[in-house]
Amino acid sequence: MKRWYVVHTQPRAEDRAQWHLENQGFDCFVPRCRRTRRHARRTDTVLEPLFPRYLFAYFDADASRWLAINSSRGVVALLTDGTRPLPIPSDIVEKLIAESDAQGVTPLASLGMFWKGRKVRIKSGPFAGQMGEVAEVFAKGRDRVHVLLSMLGVQTRMQLPSYALETA
Repeated sequence: MKRWYVVHTQPRAEDRAQWHLENQGFDCFVPRCRRTRRHARRTDTVLEPLFPRYLFAYFDADASRWLAINSSRGVVALLTDGTRPLPIPSDIVEKLIAESDAQGVTPLASLGMFWKGRKVRIKSGPFAGQMGEVAEVFAKGRDRVHVLLSMLGVQTRMQLPSYALETA
């Protein structure tokens, strides 16, 4: 029976490990999120793994050559209990896949990180560093959050992408 397993990768080698594992016939998934990066007075949005140094592989531990995973390029090790790989609940990975877009980007708002009343800090943009409170999380498919900010004694409602926020 096919199940999802966790593969520990080398630093920043998730794509390399995924490519090599897929060439060996394993189905893999690397959930990604958007992150705002500042460098040399430039701000850009980049895709990064949601779980750095980890990816998910889908295979049948009884029928496949899963020991080959440990010797694949970019892989440190398949998580095991010592003798057999440790499966993870399939609904976790299936939810990540269902929520992600074609690039594998999973909206952080859909992961339950933000809810009404939660305190957040804005990470990027003109209001970076400001503290606010989540007023509303948009429905599935939109990676946007309404945030209430107190500015000059007045509460202002702003709509921001979830990758521009962090929990406080």
